[in-house]
Amino acid sequence: MNWHQVIDERSYEMHQVIADILRRSPGKLALVSAWIERMMSNPDYSVHSKDALQEWVDVIETEGVDGVLRVLDDRGEEATRMRQSGPFAVLMPQDKRLEILNKYEALRPRTSLAGV
Repeated sequence: MNWHQVIDERSYEMHQVIADILRRSPGKLALVSAWIERMMSNPDYSVHSKDALQEWVDVIETEGVDGVLRVLDDRGEEATRMRQSGPFAVLMPQDKRLEILNKYEALRPRTSLAGV
């Protein structure tokens, strides 16, 4: 497994924590929407990052929590790409975040560089 695959797995696991939170408390998606709104109105936030957030806005506005959960649970390329710019850190418990980061960091010595 290369390091990029490890990062994708780490991201997937973190987003599964977010998915569980949203399943239990769908109203918390409003916190995510408010964060996105702040970033979209920030003139210093990069255009590229705003484009990525707009994809999440589209999912939220057209499909709501069910659409967000669909993307968070999907292991396909498109969903993997979207999770790379997921706006859900506001919901992530820091202790769980650190636990997952440490778990995957321990794998670093056993991975190869992408393409090597």
